[in-house]
Amino acid sequence: MAKHNIGSLVVLKPGDQQYIAGIVTERDYMKKIIGAGRSSKLTKVREVMTDENKLVTVSSGTNIIKAMQLMSENHIRHVPVIDGLISMVDVVRAIVDHQNGELKRLNQFIKGDYY
Repeated sequence: MAKHNIGSLVVLKPGDQQYIAGIVTERDYMKKIIGAGRSSKLTKVREVMTDENKLVTVSSGTNIIKAMQLMSENHIRHVPVIDGLISMVDVVRAIVDHQNGELKRLNQFIKGDYY
C-alpha cells in the first residue's frame, strides 16, 4: 500500500469468481498491527481486514452523496464499489468539480453570458 500510495486494498476470495472477502485499510494496519504491537511479517491480512459481513459497499450506480453519507455514518474512508473502489478523495473531488460548475454557471448568469 505504501509503495503505491493507496489507503486500502480490496481482498478477494480465492478462485475464478471475483467475490469480495473484505477490505484492509491503512487504519486497520495502524490500529491492529502497529497499535497492537504485532509483526507485519507474521500477521495475515485476514486477521486485520474488515470481513465481508461488516463491509459497507455500493454499486457503480450509487450517487456520490449517498456514498459520502455511508462513509460518514460508518466512520470509514473507503467503500468498495462492485466494479471499483471509491475513496473520500474521490468524493471530495466530485463535489468540488460540481461546485466549480455551479459557480461557473452563476458567474455566466450574473454577467449575462448564459445564452
